[in-house]
Amino acid sequence: MNVIRKMLSTEMLPPGLDERQRIRLFADLLGHFSDSADFDPAVDVRFRATMSSTYIGSTILGSCDGTFTGVRRERRHVLEGKDDRYCLTRNTSALEAQVVHRGREFSVRPGALTLFRLDEPFQSADRSSRTQFSCVYLPAEALRAAVAGLDDMVGHELASGGALSLAMDYSDMLQKHPAAIDEAGMAIATHLLDLASIGLGAHGDLALKARRGGLRAVSLKAVLTILEKSFAEPDFSAQKLAAAAGLSERYVNELLYEAGASFTVRLNELRLRKAAELLASGEGRISDIAFDCGFNDLSYFNRCFRRRFGLTPTAARGR
Repeated sequence: MNVIRKMLSTEMLPPGLDERQRIRLFADLLGHFSDSADFDPAVDVRFRATMSSTYIGSTILGSCDGTFTGVRRERRHVLEGKDDRYCLTRNTSALEAQVVHRGREFSVRPGALTLFRLDEPFQSADRSSRTQFSCVYLPAEALRAAVAGLDDMVGHELASGGALSLAMDYSDMLQKHPAAIDEAGMAIATHLLDLASIGLGAHGDLALKARRGGLRAVSLKAVLTILEKSFAEPDFSAQKLAAAAGLSERYVNELLYEAGASFTVRLNELRLRKAAELLASGEGRISDIAFDCGFNDLSYFNRCFRRRFGLTPTAARGR
């Protein structure tokens, strides 16, 4: 599987350009970065923009933050791109956006979502000089097969919450943790399709399959991400992990067992690996390292370390 990551930012522009030159050069670069739309820069602020895209097969995870007053996908983009995918987009700015798609004009509130068809033009205009959104491009045939009446949901504000917001949360999290994409591979595209299908109204066996696959996979990834961030907290527990993930403790334990190891085993493994890394640097007292990694009992840390690595913490220092 090939994962392609792209980023374009005004921080990449050469210094010394005036505003007109910066905007013109960025527009030229945008044509190489993505030919999906044009932008209208704000006139009252310094031009700034950051865009990122991660390609996983035919699925794309993207985000945009810039001093735009609007984004336009015109007829020429449709004809040149020949792209029939659907684009699920979330307004991540602080103000509502005005969108025109399929002959309808509607508002999209902060946090709300919209489903676009990329084989039809659309445009979005913000009520401020800053545009922020995240998006996921989804394959058309697969989404149509899962959701009856899919096109009836195109060109409307879709409420936040539920599986659609979870899909966007999952996409945002993956873009912040690229190693997770390398680990999960094409399964990510399947999980995102599952979540979008559920949120858009898949029924029957398709919905059941999607729930079993996408929701559990995304929940597990969220649980593991929280665990990796918080393992060094001395009082971190399965109960706290469940609360942080917004899940029941029983469900969290089930997810972890299904993935191959219990909460306690995973917690100790993360703590011991971190301790081994710090000991290898040769800095700090062993007791301080143990406590910094979440162990409250030095004797217990010594026993766990020796059992895991086959040598004492003292012998591991500097190795």
